[in-house]
Amino acid sequence: MPSKSTKQKRSERKSRPLLWVGGSGLPGGTVGRKLVALGYPLHWEPASPKAARSVAALAPALVVIDEESLDRPLQNLLGALAELKPTVDLVVFQLRSREPRSIPEKLDGVLLRGPTLIPQIRLVLSVIEGGRSFKAAGARAVKRLEGAQAEVERLRTLAVKDDLTSLYNLRFFNRSLETEHQRATRFGRSYSLIFLDLDGLREVNARDGHLAGAQVLKYVGEFLVQRIRRIDLPARIGGDEFVVICPETEKVAVRLVADRLRHGIQRLQNELGAPLGITASIGVASFPEDGDLPEEILQRADRALYEAKALGKNRVCCWGDFTVGAEDKGLLASVHGGLGPEPRENVETGKRPPSRG
Repeated sequence: MPSKSTKQKRSERKSRPLLWVGGSGLPGGTVGRKLVALGYPLHWEPASPKAARSVAALAPALVVIDEESLDRPLQNLLGALAELKPTVDLVVFQLRSREPRSIPEKLDGVLLRGPTLIPQIRLVLSVIEGGRSFKAAGARAVKRLEGAQAEVERLRTLAVKDDLTSLYNLRFFNRSLETEHQRATRFGRSYSLIFLDLDGLREVNARDGHLAGAQVLKYVGEFLVQRIRRIDLPARIGGDEFVVICPETEKVAVRLVADRLRHGIQRLQNELGAPLGITASIGVASFPEDGDLPEEILQRADRALYEAKALGKNRVCCWGDFTVGAEDKGLLASVHGGLGPEPRENVETGKRPPSRG
């Protein structure tokens, strides 16, 4: 049996009625009369349960919902439209809306307002009559929009995340530390910083190459995310330096958390089950016990980390566990003031602090 011609299909589409639901009680009011005058058959139903049954009986080319609110009968109608969507070409319009409203996600609908309803409805009908799928065009538009939104989200992520470990970067960490400090100050709460530096990464780079070292950093980043609370914020702020902001956490508790992280990093393995061969030296400082400003808390956590390195690495050291002498004062700005690869000179002795590697 020969297939129907395009002209026959267009004629069949145009013979399908427009279903107008709700409104003034007239078949679409002025807009409806104009559509009838243009040759489009129009069927009117009040906003009642019968409207849902009319969808299945009439197989309309277009459904116009002309109501201010989506009450129960209209909700039933929307349910019927959703069920018939695979077999009936429907475009749903919601008109005369005084407040912003959107078409439910499960329907292929378009929201129209304003004085140009006739041209807009005729445009959609011409698309249907012309054999092009309005829903397919809508789906393509949605896909393009989703692609654009995904790209925006990717760029937004790059702005705050470290591209190697997917932890937060230094810029976002600084903003988050300031925000947490303001919150803790306002509500009289505490917070702590865990400043972590890897021991042995230099040897991994020398022995196995920098790609292997980069993989080690990824393992550590994944480990930190898995072992800290959802409210904690982990960041990579340097080559092998990590910081974790721990809200609502005092010195005694954060020391235990830091030591668990140290033990876990020491036991990390690659996907083949081989040890990574690294450990971690960790410094800890807490607000308000160890300072009044976020910069002080960060600098003192860094100084505690320096002490952990000096004492033999692979250990946790808290600010307050050691005495700070006059020769140490120049080291208190070692991280925030100089995150570069070379350690800064001690401003009082003129000597460089020992390497952390």
